[in-house]
Amino acid sequence: MKYILSVWLWFVGVVYLIFFILLLILLSYLMPKKKYDPILKALARFFFKLLFIKVEVEGVQNVNVDEVYVIMGNHVSMFDIPLMFGFLPMSFVGIEASEHFKTPLYGWALKRYGNIPINRKSSRASMQSILEGVERIKNGSSVVILPEGTRTVTKEMGTFKKFPFLLAQKAGKDILPFAFSGLWNINNKTSWLIQPGRVTIKFGKPISSELVESYEINELMIIVREQISVLISRP
Repeated sequence: MKYILSVWLWFVGVVYLIFFILLLILLSYLMPKKKYDPILKALARFFFKLLFIKVEVEGVQNVNVDEVYVIMGNHVSMFDIPLMFGFLPMSFVGIEASEHFKTPLYGWALKRYGNIPINRKSSRASMQSILEGVERIKNGSSVVILPEGTRTVTKEMGTFKKFPFLLAQKAGKDILPFAFSGLWNINNKTSWLIQPGRVTIKFGKPISSELVESYEINELMIIVREQISVLISRP
């Protein structure tokens, strides 16, 4: 039965995703991002209702929607991006794998939304993406970057990359940590199944820009990782 349900949810999800992508592209030509972003966020939240996935959000009191952050969290599932899109309470751009931008329609939508491609195989190209992220932050846009760089295949967080923390230090902004809990059981990289359930998005207290700039990169990685781990494990 779970296989039949998964096939149906894939069908519904793909049809809705195509509609969502086309609408994003259209609206991006008709109005500024601050006008269409709330519409898309509402549609992204409805996407999870269609898939019978209940989403709960904790720690919103830690988020100042008028502040600009470097936003970091764990990377669990293909649903990470639509979850962030729908439930992060502010507008943002994401830094994500450059190969995503080559996908028909989806890649066009990423470009229209303003996301930044990063070539994970080239340190030099990655640095250029980080500098572009710094520029976006200085222009008033929060940036989401997932420090694992790819989805976990063990349920546990993978090794963190250094570039996201270099971005935070160069940008001189607070790091806002968040974590997904329960998402592994709904979908993960080791299985094509989609199993309805509950996922919780937990926001931690921001790490101040003063602290971010005072630590060595390796120390900052440990601190952020610990904060995300606490959020994952917290009941």
